[in-house]
This record gives sequence, structure tokens and C-alpha cells, in this order.
Amino acid sequence: MKYLSLILLFTLTVFSLPAQQIPPNWDTNPPIDTAAFKYSVGISQPEPTEQAAFAGAWQHALQNFASSIATRVESHTDITVTEQGRDSDIADAYTVLVETSSFSTQVPLTGVRELARKSEQQNGKYIVRILTIMSAADYQKAVHSVDNEENAWLAYRFFTQKVSGIAPIAGKSPAAYPDFYTWLRNTCVTISFNDDPNAALYLEQTENFCKKLYRNIAIFPETIDGVSSRIMYDSPHYYDGMLRALQNFGMFKIERENSTLRLTPARSSALNDFRTAIAEMKDASKIFVTGIEVIQTENSSILNTGSLVVNQFKTLVRQFNLSAVNFTLPSQYINSTFLDEAAIIDYINKNSKTLPARFVAIITAGTNLEQGIPEDKIKPNVTATARFTLYDVLTGETFNSDTVDTRGFVFAPSNLQEQTVITESRRALQFLYDAKNQPGLVGIMKGVLDNL
Repeated sequence: MKYLSLILLFTLTVFSLPAQQIPPNWDTNPPIDTAAFKYSVGISQPEPTEQAAFAGAWQHALQNFASSIATRVESHTDITVTEQGRDSDIADAYTVLVETSSFSTQVPLTGVRELARKSEQQNGKYIVRILTIMSAADYQKAVHSVDNEENAWLAYRFFTQKVSGIAPIAGKSPAAYPDFYTWLRNTCVTISFNDDPNAALYLEQTENFCKKLYRNIAIFPETIDGVSSRIMYDSPHYYDGMLRALQNFGMFKIERENSTLRLTPARSSALNDFRTAIAEMKDASKIFVTGIEVIQTENSSILNTGSLVVNQFKTLVRQFNLSAVNFTLPSQYINSTFLDEAAIIDYINKNSKTLPARFVAIITAGTNLEQGIPEDKIKPNVTATARFTLYDVLTGETFNSDTVDTRGFVFAPSNLQEQTVITESRRALQFLYDAKNQPGLVGIMKGVLDNL
């Protein structure tokens, strides 16, 4: 009875078509679907009132439409369809829960109208049959909704096999999201091209672009919102990096909606320009490394050109399938105890064309001396720290690492003589990349380099 008020409304909005288009035996021989319209017959169970029987027939007709739509997706599986009631925000719209063997999703059915009705009594109860009609355009909207859910489900299944941290499919919707399409829109980057005859070729180049931009990226080709697309599960910075790089190319008009990028070529040569720009993208497997290490002594700070942490950083990047070489900066950028990262990045940008590598790591390492209190028998203590900033020349992004330190481990010079302090400070700096120190230098490198 909760649908009664809706039922009365729909009895007043009977679809108007010439009577000769409705066959008299429509309940057993319904009209054949056309390019413009879809038809559904709903039959009620025996009910004590005609109104209740009409409600049952109406729900049955909606379920038939929804089952037809869902069967297009999974024709060989059981389909469960539950009519959820009218959507108060959309005129003449009903939400139907469609459950396939793989996923469940809510599908809006809009524009359904009653075309004809038959009512009879059997053993004191009413049975109502109704003929309903739906425009092909409204039908396709619902098909589109279910197609999106299925394709998002396929993307989710693909990414669970390719990307760590995504929970395997355990039910008919992803954890924390009402459906797979919502999950996709909130966690993935989607790139497509607007109405271009070369869209397939652009998408091929898009894959090359994304793989060169991010070495560990997973890419899934699928149709989303009716458009052939490339879908990437989004590391926290993939979207920003792709957008910046595409903007820097300057060959596309870019429409943005959440994490969706719709591209329109801005000139006739865009496809060749895109291919050339990708070929010329800087080497993402190499990092230039620069930085300073400052050892604090009793009377001053000493810029230690031995660069223990810098050199070890260059060695450890091999664990991430990268190579590193020294990047020599003009002396005004490093001849101090302070690195002006903004100034260094500005210098890199001005000279980027001569820089074959895409990444520059700017490392700051050093020690702090606590002199102790001899009268209280508190010995001197040295603490070492290190961090780095990774700058991406291609996208203009900076990634700041965590700071590694020797807190909790004691490095105590026997006296405050400068050479003694330097020797103990070097031991502390070396300990930053010792396996006993966690997270250690490798740990903070992993937090940044794993996402490249």
C-alpha cells in the first residue's frame, strides 16, 4: 500500500497513442519493440483490491524492463530485480536494484508509462494486467547505467590483480562504496577523447604516455559512459601528474570532472605532435642527485663533502630499478649549511632542456650535537637526520620524503674535540642506512620512489 499515492498519479498519465497500435490481445501478444519504444506487460498476483493488484502489475512491469536490461549484461546468470520505489528527486523515475552473479547496482528507470490495462476478478480477488511503454532513449539510459557498473566491476577485478592495497572482491560491491562505478569514479583516472575519428590511435598513444610517465602504472582499457577510455588506478599523484604533463604539451583542450579527463585535439597535427612529445619525454629511470651533509661541532657547522648519505642514496636507488648520478650545481646553491630548494628547482627549470634525466633528488643530511653536562655525568650525544625532496622536471611536482634519524640509538663522542665529534658524526650518518635503523634511508626512499 505504500505505493498507492504513486499508483493514483500514474493512472492519470496514461500514454496517448492511437488505439489501432495496441493489439486487443496485448496481454498475451504484446507489441514488438521498435527503434523508438520498448514495451513491457505486468501481471499482478490475485489481490483483495484492484488498487493493490495494479501496484503488483506495475512493479512486475518495471521488473521486466530491468530484467531485460540486466540480461544484456549477464545473459547466462540468474538476475534478481527488486523495485525500490519512486525517486522523489526525478519526475517519473523508479530505482530498481539489479543483482547479477557478479555485482549489484541500483538502476533508475525513467519515463515508464501505462499504455493499456485489463482487470478481472477470480474467486473474489483482482488480477490486473498492464501494458507499459518506455522510450528507447530512456531504456538506453538504464542500459548505460548497468554497462557502467559491469565495466567498473571488470576494472576492479583487473586492478586487484595488478595493484597492491586493493581488497579482493568479497561481495557484490566494493568496500566503502555503494557500487563499483562509484568506486571507479572516486579512485581511478579515466582518459578519453571527444568525438575524434583518430580516438583509437590517441588512446594507444595515451597508454605509451602513461607508462612512460609512471613506470609502475596499471592501465585498463574499457568503455565508460559509452566512450572508449583508458583507466588507471590512481596513486595519490597520478591524476595531477598526468594533467600537468598534458597541459605542458599544449596540444589538447582538456575537460575535467573529478578524476576524468576528456581530451579534444586542439590542432590537426595533434596526433603526430603527441607521438613526438611522448618519444621525447625525459628518461624516468634515472635520478640526478645533489645535496649537502652538515656536521655540527662544538664551535661551528662543517659542510662535509664526503657526502655519505648522498653516495649511499645513489647506491640504494638500484633497489627501485633506477640509476642515479651526481648532479653538479653551481657553488652558490650548495656552499652553505642550508639548501634553498626553491632556488635549486628554479635553476633546474631554467636549464631543463640540457637535463637528460626527469628526476632530481635534493638531499639534506646532517648531525646535531648535544654537548652534555659533565658535572652531571651526561655525555655528549650526536643525532643524525636525513630527508630528500624529489623534483619531477616533466610534471613540475615535488615529493617530500619523511625524515630518517638515529633517535633511540646512542652515538657519544668521548670528548668535544672537533675531529672526535666528526668521527662519531660520520658513524651516525652511516647508521641512517643501517638495516637496524627503521624506517631508515631505504624506508623513506620507498615511500617516494615506489610511486614513480
